[in-house]
Amino acid sequence: MLMIARKTGIERANICRYVATLRKAGAITLIRKGFCPITGFRAGFFTTNIAQFREGGLEG
Repeated sequence: MLMIARKTGIERANICRYVATLRKAGAITLIRKGFCPITGFRAGFFTTNIAQFREGGLEG
């Protein structure tokens, strides 16, 4: 979410809220977990690309 905030200029708090709304609607899914290239901490990587959704996803 920090990477998107920096690329778009949208505050991270707003992106978190958008992601929560999209997750409830089933329009976004977690595709992998890894380390954030900016902070170095563990992070989830999401997609809205339905072609990349897995059956149940990593969240299901």
